[in-house]
Amino acid sequence: VMFEPLKDTVALLRTYGDKMPEEIDLLLQDSTWCPLQKLPEHWENNKRLCLRVADNAAPLQAAEAAILRQKCQ
Repeated sequence: VMFEPLKDTVALLRTYGDKMPEEIDLLLQDSTWCPLQKLPEHWENNKRLCLRVADNAAPLQAAEAAILRQKCQ
């Protein structure tokens, strides 16, 4: 039910000759596949990635702040 609009869009694009990757057909045909089941896992992965990026960026931000402080004095 959730993917009916997507199926309709794919069907419309095909009427105009657009070719879809094979994965699209497989995903739309498999009624057991639901991306919502994996959302909590993806969300946790994104949070971990954001924390890693922030940790890696912190020294660079501190260095840039020090440079700006020196220029302002």
